[in-house]
Amino acid sequence: MSSDKSDKTLFGQPSVDGDRTIMRPMPGGRGGNNQQPLIPPSDEPSPFYQPAPNSTPAYHAPLPPSVQAPEPEYQGPVVKKSENAYFNTHKGLNPLVNSASILIAVFEKTRISMSHPDVGGLHQRLVNEIKAFELNAKEIGIKPEIVLSARYVACVALDEAVLNTPWGSESGWNQRTLLSIFHNETSGGEKFFNILERMKEQPGENLDIIELMYIFLSLGFEGKYRVTHRGRDIIEQIRDDLYAMIRRQRGEYERSLSPNWQGLGNIRNSLRNYIPLWVVASIISSVLFLSYSGFRVWLYDSSSMVVNQLDEITDMRTVARNIPRENIPRTNRLETKE
Repeated sequence: MSSDKSDKTLFGQPSVDGDRTIMRPMPGGRGGNNQQPLIPPSDEPSPFYQPAPNSTPAYHAPLPPSVQAPEPEYQGPVVKKSENAYFNTHKGLNPLVNSASILIAVFEKTRISMSHPDVGGLHQRLVNEIKAFELNAKEIGIKPEIVLSARYVACVALDEAVLNTPWGSESGWNQRTLLSIFHNETSGGEKFFNILERMKEQPGENLDIIELMYIFLSLGFEGKYRVTHRGRDIIEQIRDDLYAMIRRQRGEYERSLSPNWQGLGNIRNSLRNYIPLWVVASIISSVLFLSYSGFRVWLYDSSSMVVNQLDEITDMRTVARNIPRENIPRTNRLETKE
C-alpha cells in the first residue's frame, strides 16, 4: 500500500521485465534482426527534443526547488498546416473526455496512418496538447489525481499508436516518448490496466476516466495484451465489462429516436387559417389571366398562316380583273356543217 501512495498516478511502478508493450514497436512486415533504427541509440537527446543551454534533461534527476528556473508560461500549441488533419475533432461525452478530445482524435488517426510528413512537429504538438489538456481539465474542476492518471493513459496510448506504425517505429520516437517526458517512465502498457482496475473499485467517482479508457480500448489500444496469446479476446471482454459498468452508472439510454416527437396535426386547417382568402383569389386570378394570354398568343400564331394564304388569293383576283379583254387569247372554234 505504501508503494501505491508514493506514485502520484495512484499506482506502483511497472515491472522492468513484465511490460515491454510500448517500447517494442511492431512495424508490421518490416521485422528482421538486420533492421537498424533510423536514429541509433546514443546518450544525446532525440531530434524531437532540443534542450535550452545549461538546462537539465527531463530524464535526469530534477534540481532542488531552490535552484530550479520558473517554468515558462504555456502559450498554447503552435499549429502547422501539415498537422491540421490530425487535430480536427469534436466534443466527447463527459468533461474529461471533452478536454482530451484532441488527443483521442490524434490517437485514432495515427493508428491507421501509413506516413507522416513531420514527425518532429507532431511530437512537439502532442507535448503542447497534453499540457493544454492538463491545464483545461484542472480549470474545469476535475480532481488533480484523476487528471494525472488521465495524462498517463493518454501518453501510453499515443506512444503505442505512433510506435506501431511503419513511420513511427523508424523515427526515433522511442528515444523520447511522451511517457518519458511527463512521467519519467519508459513503458506503461501494463500500468494502464492497473489504473483501470483501481478506478473500477469506485466507478461512481471515477466514471469519467473509466469512459476515457473505454474509448481508447474501443479505438484499438492493446497495451500489454498486444504480445499476449488471444490478447484481443481479453480486451473485448474488458470492454464488455466496462460497457456494462458504464451503463449501470449512466442508466438506461433513451430507446426512442425522438422522445419529444409531435405530429403536424391538421395541416389543412392550419394552412387555411394562415393564408388569407384574398391571397388565394389573387393566385387563381393570376393563373387564369396567364392561361388566357397564352391561349391568345398561340391562336394568333396558328391563324397567321391561313390569313397570309387568303391575302395571296385576293391579290391574284385583283390582278386578273385589271388585264384588258383584247389581250385575252380567243380559241378558234371549228364549226361542223351537217
